[in-house]
Amino acid sequence: MNTADFILHVEERTWEVLDAKDVEPTRQAIATTRGQQFEKALMARLESHPAVESVEEQVFDIGIDELSNIDIVVNLKNGKRVYVPCARDLWKGTSQQDRLQCVWYKYKAGLFDANEVVYLCLDPLANILEWVPQKRNVRRKLTLKKWVGELAGKGIIQNVDTFWDHLSAL
Repeated sequence: MNTADFILHVEERTWEVLDAKDVEPTRQAIATTRGQQFEKALMARLESHPAVESVEEQVFDIGIDELSNIDIVVNLKNGKRVYVPCARDLWKGTSQQDRLQCVWYKYKAGLFDANEVVYLCLDPLANILEWVPQKRNVRRKLTLKKWVGELAGKGIIQNVDTFWDHLSAL
């Protein structure tokens, strides 16, 4: 799956839903709708993956997250389960950065050693990995870049294009 094409597909779905409401959407409405359409588009694509047995949506598993549902759980034909929280990105705004910090601490605590968890980001990882430091927020941005780089290297943070192949390799 090509990330750029998938992003366009999600955006088209998002605006079809928002335009049908015939009101000017707020930023929060756009973000919420985009997240919902990201999950729905991903589920539809995953159902055609040769290694996938089934896909579940909004699953609570206290061993993975004590507060929130997991956006998608992929059950593979080989019996493995892959927990897939979805996000547009994990580095742009404060709330996304807080979520990335939670991912980082779960990783450092070893949660991902016993569970196959992939934080799937809609926006390309290159947005942060290719970032060049400037004067503003250098310390924070370099920390985010380091975290994303290490987590991506471990296969914990991925895009749609790498995730498809990742499922085949499990």
